Amino acid sequence: MVYKVLENESVVIHDLRLSGDGKKTKHQIDVVIEKRNVKKRVLIECKDYSETVGISIIRDFYGAVHQIKPDEAIVITTQGFTREAVNFADDEDIKLVVLREFDESDWEGKIKEIHLSINLLLISTPEISFLPANDIEKDKAIRAMNGEIISRQETNAKESYFYDSTGNKLGTFQDILSPIINRLERIAGEETKGEYLFDDVQHVDVNGVLVGMKGFNYSFSSYTIEEKSVIGVGEKIGLLLLKYIDGSQEKIIFDTDISKWAFEEDGKVVEKYKKC
Repeated sequence: MVYKVLENESVVIHDLRLSGDGKKTKHQIDVVIEKRNVKKRVLIECKDYSETVGISIIRDFYGAVHQIKPDEAIVITTQGFTREAVNFADDEDIKLVVLREFDESDWEGKIKEIHLSINLLLISTPEISFLPANDIEKDKAIRAMNGEIISRQETNAKESYFYDSTGNKLGTFQDILSPIINRLERIAGEETKGEYLFDDVQHVDVNGVLVGMKGFNYSFSSYTIEEKSVIGVGEKIGLLLLKYIDGSQEKIIFDTDISKWAFEEDGKVVEKYKKC
């Protein structure tokens, strides 16, 4: 299961008997990994010993490796290897791995949590006052509002539109105004005011009457907020530490990594919810 955690996209089979091409002798292999995309076969011999693994174990495994000729060969144990075993494995390109219970001291030198603190500069809802393109358009707006001057009115920027002179929609207030507002300078704790002029006259609907606008006055306040978050292992429990002797790989195996997998009758490791 540990190697299924490491090789999620590969086929991992436990306890299999294999022979090399044209060979009669079958070898008992603890784990076989077949990588789907590149057709790579990895043989793994597992030894749960109370003492270090010696050269005889590596030499015996090499006999199977020599006949089966996998792309990769690994011996994994819980206590480590003798110097002679390491030397022989180096000579024959066999990787050696220690898999043992995880200890809290194993966090030393590793990142357990990342604390993020982000300061965001935000603005209040902008207040927009449209500027009629000329006196004629201004009079149209006043007549459309029955002569009343409305000092402030809330508008849904996602449902209100700008139009061309013939009534074709050009985009919502949000589509057109947001990019403009977002480009304006923001200073935390201060109010920003100003005037913006469109490149071309935009028309807005005032009580069913299209009124041409040359631009708008704007005002908004800027403020900062601090967002803090922690990226880490959360409630997961470190069960095992897998470490290659040559230092090429080291991984903490968590309880949640192991609990999602199960063995089928043929030894294949599959996700539990897919197990028939």
